[in-house]
Amino acid sequence: MLKKKGIQIDHNKLEEVLLIPIVSINPLTKKGIDRLTDAITKIKRIPKSNFTVEYDDHIESAIEKISSQIKETTMPKRFISLRTLEGDEDFFKFLKNDSIISKTKKSLRDHPKVEEDITIIRYGTASFIAQKVTQITPILHTKEEIQEDIDRVLLHKIAGPLTSGLFLLAMFGVLLYLGNFIQGFLTGLTENLLSFVAIAENSLFTVVLINGLTGIAIGVSIALPYVFLFYLFLGLLEDIGLLSRFTVNAEIFLSKLGLPGKSFIPLALGLGCTAPATSATRVLASKEEQFSTASLFAFVPCSSRIAIIMGIVGFYGGITLAVSVFVTSFVAGLIWAFGIKRFIRIESEPLLLELPPYRKPLIKNVFVKSWIRMKDFVYIVIPLLALGGVVYGFLDMLGLTNIIVAPFSLITNWLGLPSETIIPIIFGFLQKDLTGAMLLSVLGSEISFVLTPLQIYTFGLATTIGIPCMIALGMLIKEFGFKKAVLLTSTSIVYGLIVAGLASRIVSIF
Repeated sequence: MLKKKGIQIDHNKLEEVLLIPIVSINPLTKKGIDRLTDAITKIKRIPKSNFTVEYDDHIESAIEKISSQIKETTMPKRFISLRTLEGDEDFFKFLKNDSIISKTKKSLRDHPKVEEDITIIRYGTASFIAQKVTQITPILHTKEEIQEDIDRVLLHKIAGPLTSGLFLLAMFGVLLYLGNFIQGFLTGLTENLLSFVAIAENSLFTVVLINGLTGIAIGVSIALPYVFLFYLFLGLLEDIGLLSRFTVNAEIFLSKLGLPGKSFIPLALGLGCTAPATSATRVLASKEEQFSTASLFAFVPCSSRIAIIMGIVGFYGGITLAVSVFVTSFVAGLIWAFGIKRFIRIESEPLLLELPPYRKPLIKNVFVKSWIRMKDFVYIVIPLLALGGVVYGFLDMLGLTNIIVAPFSLITNWLGLPSETIIPIIFGFLQKDLTGAMLLSVLGSEISFVLTPLQIYTFGLATTIGIPCMIALGMLIKEFGFKKAVLLTSTSIVYGLIVAGLASRIVSIF
């Protein structure tokens, strides 16, 4: 890729500067991978590099002070000291005494922008090294000019966001159409299979078997088409180079909500799964930015919630209802974001993002990435679908469903839904992919005959707004602590139920 751009790197000279082995590779063609593997196996025999970025005297003095107060750890003390100076709270736990931070800041009164100083010197050193080892030969290339022409449109301050929005709408339209087609095909197959199994003797074993198979069959036919197609489209956008352009365009919108441009990175990941997206908030500078961004995961539909909107609302209620759920969630998210903005003040910072060149996607790579992202669905969710079906079957056999449903009648009455729908709502919080399967287990496969279009819309809202599941809650606890995580989760779920109930009443007027 570098050679195509006319960039040549002198690897020998770079080795002399950094005092470590340098291996050039191309992960797409696997060129150089063998040399890299060989270098890794010899790493223990290579002398430790003494290369160090030299900072100004006041920074070096501060590094020494903090280093003397760091606990025993395998991490380099100089690195911990620098991160502490830059205000990264995740590294404060390595200090013997937090008071060293305030003492060091007092000694730096004449240098109030020490974080900027560190960044400038670090990038300056990198730039100096790049100049020494890099040779650039200008290349005139028609392909480069075409890419620049495309970027003039996609990165335009008005045309860019508009084009990105229309493209994403078209993508979700295709996702809904293809997903409905595949869901209809799979539903027909699974219904035939289940009707064949149901003929068997009505013993305890067959009841357990039928309910387990029902859970798997319904879950796979509803969730799998949308989850797989979504990750397939996401992989294509990444490989083509469009996703990073959408990120740049999103910065304009996010700045209006008081969020930094980099918050789009975890928010985009949230379209796949909320759990890793929560971890990705670490790319943001402060805990305030991280928490504000994480709170918006309540309104960013993960692949499981997209499956509910498209597989339940869209399939049984139609495309208009599915779009209405997306729009209502978006508006509810805006109201939430502006409310958060009033309580948490965040300083804006520029978005630094490398834009990859446009390229032809490698289909094998796209499928591999899609599988990596959705393999948890196969290994974890499908067994849970079977377990959920079995548990509901036992509860139904023992006549316990009414006992479980009764305490939650206040919620279902507010939503205007049948009392039994609380079961898929509760199961959905354990694992969001269970929601659709449990709804069909409870009400049967002919949802449109049991629920009105308004009720389908309301159910879709109630199950998609809010922190989605226990796994996401666990990640929030890990990142922000138990109190903040539980407060955010419970508040977002209550807010979602309130929005769903209000929306139902407003829509019923018209």
